[in-house]
Amino acid sequence: MAKKFRNLNLKLTTSSLAIGIWLFLALNPVSSHLIRVNKNALEDGQLITPDLIMKYGYPVETHKVVTKDGFVLTVHRIPKPGRQPVLMCHGLFDSSVAYVILGPDRSLGFLLSDLGYDIWLLNTRGNRYSRKHKRYHRYQPQFWDFSFHELGMYDIPAAIDYILARSRGFQQLHYVGHSQGTTSFFVMGSERAAYMRKIKSMHALAPVAYWDHIDSPILLTLVKYLRPLTTLFKTFGIYEAPPESEVWRKLLHRLCSFVFQNTCTYVTQEIMGVDYQQFNTSLIPLFLGHIQAGSSIKSMEHYGQQIHSGGFFKFDYYDRLENRRRHGAEKPPQYNVSRVDCKVALYYSKNDRLTSDIDVVRLRKKLPNVILDYLVPDKRFNHINFIWGNNVKTTINDRVIDIISKVERGEL
Repeated sequence: MAKKFRNLNLKLTTSSLAIGIWLFLALNPVSSHLIRVNKNALEDGQLITPDLIMKYGYPVETHKVVTKDGFVLTVHRIPKPGRQPVLMCHGLFDSSVAYVILGPDRSLGFLLSDLGYDIWLLNTRGNRYSRKHKRYHRYQPQFWDFSFHELGMYDIPAAIDYILARSRGFQQLHYVGHSQGTTSFFVMGSERAAYMRKIKSMHALAPVAYWDHIDSPILLTLVKYLRPLTTLFKTFGIYEAPPESEVWRKLLHRLCSFVFQNTCTYVTQEIMGVDYQQFNTSLIPLFLGHIQAGSSIKSMEHYGQQIHSGGFFKFDYYDRLENRRRHGAEKPPQYNVSRVDCKVALYYSKNDRLTSDIDVVRLRKKLPNVILDYLVPDKRFNHINFIWGNNVKTTINDRVIDIISKVERGEL
């Protein structure tokens, strides 16, 4: 009898789930459209960065860089030995694939390579390509005890030293960062200012430092429960975001490639800024095949602490003694971005829900050597469009290339 009851219960649960999905598709206007599938996007969504680069006929190398605190980082290179090096750093939950994902015609990594630059694509600690440590395993909490602070203190400096040591005749490199790739750079400039002498120009795509005017409804809701959520995660031994990110990445890739494609697009737009003209929904499989590359819960917590904080602060441990041990003060101090004195080009937009133009203007006023202050004219351009936008080549990448070329010629 008990066995029959369990079987009946299983059938009812399965039927209820099927009915629920059918109702969701039938009644939710976001998901009720016919799903468009781009076969090339499906294929590219399953390729790792080196395979994607090789698919488009470019040479590729994989390098291992060890940081001072023991992380083993993977750097992918599109080699041009003897040419000017360019270091490119991705955003939160992203990877080296960001700068090659749209192929040779639009992605900045390929475009710069075609012009003869030596391209280095960094994978920061904790993402799918950089999950090794000299002492810790990734299932140990010590492995995940980092935020964007450690990326700026250790990851980027280690990559810079490694690249310049292998670039004969070059004492400087160009740097391109998107989102977290800019945050961690500003940390490096504030805390390890000597590295600014090794930067020929820095290009900040959707720069994130101050977060007083963020207006993403989803993130603003989540930040209200930031401390209890992070405490809950730690209680259950969850330090990686998302937990087992490779499993989540594959699951989301399959769900959002077909059944929930339009819903996934809607959620992405709500977080980043609504702009359906710039985002090709048929590329959702490509986007979600790579975007969940993984990071730490602490990284998310550190960003959450910046929202409406009035500044750009180091991590708050919510404990006066721990803050004093880590920072030398009972309250976390601010980063001093005025020490970022290399040449900086800023690229930002009004429809970016993760980087308010008001906050970027505040950042610009504190940076001593801004060579470009570019507010994208398209009022719909959002946070992810700086990497994935349909018009990213003409709107952003051609401008980045122009500024780098002018710096090379001594015009800036």
